[in-house]
Amino acid sequence: MDLRDILNQRLDILEENHVICKKVADYSRNIVDRILEEKPDAEENKAAMFITHLAMAGQRVLDGVVEHPLDNTLLDGIKKEPVYQRAEMLKEELLKETDIQFPEAERNFLTVHLCNLLS
Repeated sequence: MDLRDILNQRLDILEENHVICKKVADYSRNIVDRILEEKPDAEENKAAMFITHLAMAGQRVLDGVVEHPLDNTLLDGIKKEPVYQRAEMLKEELLKETDIQFPEAERNFLTVHLCNLLS
């Protein structure tokens, strides 16, 4: 089983167990392909962590659940990462592919996970 299948299987499980809705699952499946285009050699762990966070964040937004903001010290540290700018640009590209309006706290967490994935 390749990484695309593993990530999509994870999303299937979340959807089948009603943890995420079809809208979030479909969006997240599209992002699996985009992530693997960007980072074909992505580590399974890092890719799984990112795609799970993306799906759960999307569902939290739709459910009206507010995530606590990222610690400023952690955020400042992430901004010093060599992949930070690319992670920010990629996050913006990915978020344009949905009408789900991710708040700043969720957007910051996605950047953290993308920095992890890209490094």
